[in-house]
Amino acid sequence: MKRICLQLCVFAMALFIIPAPGASQEEFLFGIQANRSALDLYAETRFYTQPSTVYIGANGLYYEDKYSVFGIHAMVGNVVSRGLTGKIGFKGFAGEFKRPRNKNPDLLALAFSISGSYDLSEVIATHYVPVIFHTTLSYSPRPMSFDDTERFVEAMLSADWMFLENAAITASVRYLDVDFGEWERSHGSGYLGFKFIF
Repeated sequence: MKRICLQLCVFAMALFIIPAPGASQEEFLFGIQANRSALDLYAETRFYTQPSTVYIGANGLYYEDKYSVFGIHAMVGNVVSRGLTGKIGFKGFAGEFKRPRNKNPDLLALAFSISGSYDLSEVIATHYVPVIFHTTLSYSPRPMSFDDTERFVEAMLSADWMFLENAAITASVRYLDVDFGEWERSHGSGYLGFKFIF
């Protein structure tokens, strides 16, 4: 039953992320972040469809001796007020968590996701501050969690300093909480890296 539900969710997400006819690609973003034990790669393309923007992307996270997670997302965003952009959509997650002396549980989840970005350079016009803050919360309840996964939560907070017109220095904090039924895993970590926008 869960396999059928997952196939339906993937099909629905595929329909959602296909850009509408006439949509124009605005930009492509690629990022890489790391810390002493982890590597995070991120890519996203954005399409403008009046009056919203569609965000389609993927990321891969490898944390040595702890877990590896691959994610895809599809979101729709609008400017809420000057400098503030809001987004809602879905994120799919798949991966594996390391468990000492036991079978490694598999992560498989489709999550509701909400995100916000605040561009200081749009608000502080007299003192140009090229910094953008981002926050994202993704939650997958039990009916949308599959395989060994019972529940999944991801929370992220990041800041981009637009060092160049098409490049940024980024710092972020990510918190993961996964319930595998008989075992739970929570982990938070910080990252530093670069983003490139084309």
